[in-house]
Amino acid sequence: MKYLIAAVFSFVIICISGCSGITVDKKINVNPDDWVMSGGSPEQQHVSKYVLAPPLNLMWDYNIEGGVGPAGITASDAVVFVNALQGELFTFDVNSGGKIGNLKFLGKDCSTAPLILGKDVVFTYAGDKKYSIASYDLMAGKINWRKNFGDIQTSPILHDGFVYFGNLGGSLYKVELSSGKLIWKFNSKGQIHSTCAISGKTAVFGNDKGSIFGVDLSSGTEVWKFDTKLPVISTPLIKNDMVYLGCNDSNYYGLTLDSGTVKWKVNLHSKLIGGSAIDANGNLVTGAVDGSIYSISSAGEIIWKTNTYGAVISSPVISGNYIYVSSYDSYIYSLDAATGKVLWSSMLENKVKTTPVIWKEYLFVAADEIVYCFTSKNVEKKY
Repeated sequence: MKYLIAAVFSFVIICISGCSGITVDKKINVNPDDWVMSGGSPEQQHVSKYVLAPPLNLMWDYNIEGGVGPAGITASDAVVFVNALQGELFTFDVNSGGKIGNLKFLGKDCSTAPLILGKDVVFTYAGDKKYSIASYDLMAGKINWRKNFGDIQTSPILHDGFVYFGNLGGSLYKVELSSGKLIWKFNSKGQIHSTCAISGKTAVFGNDKGSIFGVDLSSGTEVWKFDTKLPVISTPLIKNDMVYLGCNDSNYYGLTLDSGTVKWKVNLHSKLIGGSAIDANGNLVTGAVDGSIYSISSAGEIIWKTNTYGAVISSPVISGNYIYVSSYDSYIYSLDAATGKVLWSSMLENKVKTTPVIWKEYLFVAADEIVYCFTSKNVEKKY
């Protein structure tokens, strides 16, 4: 069932270039508050600058006929970008829910977040023998450059004009944004599913062999390494020279950014695959495979725990005093950041494994092949 509202169309007149293309007549006006990359920032803090208070109403939905990964959505300037697992990039007008266009050359697996750069978008993917990262000009409707760095299942992260990502071959890469030229390659000797977090001079990520690395941004050399007992799939979060992340060994860690020293760890008794968010009080919020959602202080003390009825493999998102998080129980939830109390929830048609994204008064999430837009506005139901 669809919901629509009357709205003035967005910032530009959009043109569709055939059945497989995207063109716009003006570059996307990227606001610093927009969600233009995985995690919302290089530090992967999953904090929205927009405060979206529940309850929310369903505004529109769209079936893209292919699943969306845990970090498949970004949004800026009234345009939503969605990477699909079948290797397509979709764009939608926020106000109408109409499809602007789509690209179909993204291999056989595009589970990562598109990186929005004004007139360009960068995406990483797997399953294509020739290429695995591309930059696409939205105004010209053509590819700027494409490179092959092996199968990639981590999102591209932008920092100071360079793009960072890890691949299934076990290497972290730094490439020029303008050309895709390789600057350096760091071999971690284990498959990488963990999107890196970046702060200061260091990139931090984990690999499937259970290691967490700090890598120097300038030289691409190892600064430190910490070994856990099981694969590290989750994305680290960096705040105030500390690194926070959960691991498959069921522990949630607080490490120092400069040396990787463990300041504390807490056992949450379940695998931890998704990333984390940090609230205004410096408390970490993360979900677990057993369906639990935790708030943990920066000293490693559990503040509260809330249960859902399905695995939480996506990352929570903080919006003011509210937490938005999705679960395999088919619900999207809003929680009180201070207490963990459920303030609002909505049942979707399928299991939800995608991290919510907030742009202004809108929230976007996907449940398998269906992309949803919720809003704090009143909506008119269309029968």
